Amino acid sequence: MKLNQEFATEEVRIELIPLIDVIFCILTFFLLAALQLTRQQAINVDLPKASTGKPQSQDMLLVSVNDVGKTFIEQQAVNAVELEKFVRRYHQVNPRGVVVLYAPKEARYNDVVQVLDLLREVGGDRVALATLPGAPQTGPGATTNTNT
Repeated sequence: MKLNQEFATEEVRIELIPLIDVIFCILTFFLLAALQLTRQQAINVDLPKASTGKPQSQDMLLVSVNDVGKTFIEQQAVNAVELEKFVRRYHQVNPRGVVVLYAPKEARYNDVVQVLDLLREVGGDRVALATLPGAPQTGPGATTNTNT
């Protein structure tokens, strides 16, 4: 006995639009994941300007305080205990080294003073505040040279 088995076959089609949507979703996921895994290379600190001061050319340790009060050493976030240990170690290795504190204009005064106080406790007089070079002051407290 012979059975007649004919199946109606439909032609299989691969739809490209849903495939493209899935690929873009996967691409977006990997882009966002890659951005989260990258290390922050610099801390954006808007330094105040100063008309006095000399550029430092000796060995320096960079300490930053951002506008929300977070402290960084060489772009790595640290707390007060870690900061103290790191600066003590730095001064043991580099006895003539200078610790430079970077703080933006928007930083809270209290945060800057606390970090500065801790740095001075550990490093004594080898602490400097970073500023941008600016124009000479012409305000009420400035001195001017006039020949009369």
